[in-house]
Amino acid sequence: MRFVLGWAVKLGFLAVVYLAMTGNLKVQLPETVLGHEVPAQARQWVDRNNQVGDIASKTQTGFKQISDSLK
Repeated sequence: MRFVLGWAVKLGFLAVVYLAMTGNLKVQLPETVLGHEVPAQARQWVDRNNQVGDIASKTQTGFKQISDSLK
């Protein structure tokens, strides 16, 4: 049971990372986690991924409008 629970937690964490990287989930890192400071590089990486996701969604919307106008 402990083995299954451990893998469920690991796969759940990987699912959250995947959703955050694909832009389907917006993640905001706090300044500290359990009393430890989150590195600035990690916060910048998350912010950059969010910005890339926003640009991608705007691009998809623009292409959809162009294809709709051509129909």
